[in-house]
Amino acid sequence: MAVQGGYAINHNKALAGMMVDSQRNNTVSKLNTTDATVPYGVAVARDGEEGFELLTDSSVIADVVGVLRREMNRAVADGDIHGVPTKRDGSVLTVGTIYVPVIATVTAGQAAYVVIGNGTDLDTVGHFSNAAGTGATTAIAMPNAKFISGAASGGLAALSIVVGG
Repeated sequence: MAVQGGYAINHNKALAGMMVDSQRNNTVSKLNTTDATVPYGVAVARDGEEGFELLTDSSVIADVVGVLRREMNRAVADGDIHGVPTKRDGSVLTVGTIYVPVIATVTAGQAAYVVIGNGTDLDTVGHFSNAAGTGATTAIAMPNAKFISGAASGGLAALSIVVGG
């Protein structure tokens, strides 16, 4: 009997945390040490040698370990956040190209900034921008990271990164 339906290797044009293409990349495994699910596609900070956590308004660029990579093998209930559940391991991209959420309109070739916010609006922490911003959109420059596609504010842009890990 023939298989009905099918499974796709490439699911949508872009999902937060999805790899852009198959070029060389590096991913490290880290443990979500927070008390909440951390969404795919956001930059995360190192928490000890083995863990990661969301960035805070006191984070510096040296704290950033990479961007949380989407894992297609993790079941998610309808309405739940697509991300790494608390106290579970996740894949953090340190080198490569990945789709990330942006809080401002960005264009290909622009330098990337990662949002650390001001401690009041956690919905944009770890998202990306093309400028330093202020208040809830305070962001820090991310060396060796640039957008390789454009996107409107609230959309997903392709980002090329190289982080020390």
